[in-house]
Amino acid sequence: GYGSISGFPDLECFKISQEMMLARPRVGSDSTHIPFEKLPIGSVVTILPNHSCLAAACFDKYYVIDDTTNSFSGAEEVVDTWIPAKFW
Repeated sequence: GYGSISGFPDLECFKISQEMMLARPRVGSDSTHIPFEKLPIGSVVTILPNHSCLAAACFDKYYVIDDTTNSFSGAEEVVDTWIPAKFW
């Protein structure tokens, strides 16, 4: 897949574009369904990408946090700032 979905460890993002994301049960997980009752159409979710080509061009800097829980809350301490290389 393209990334994890915060708060839903048994789901993975398997298709993504600028406007939408498709999810499915993570390969190897015990889950065989998507919890639609927790994710109505139009839900806003946080995707933790493992490949960021689509996102890379959208930002002029990245704030790096030290988090191993994959559950971004916004309270994490910024440990570094990265400036991406562009226009090459």
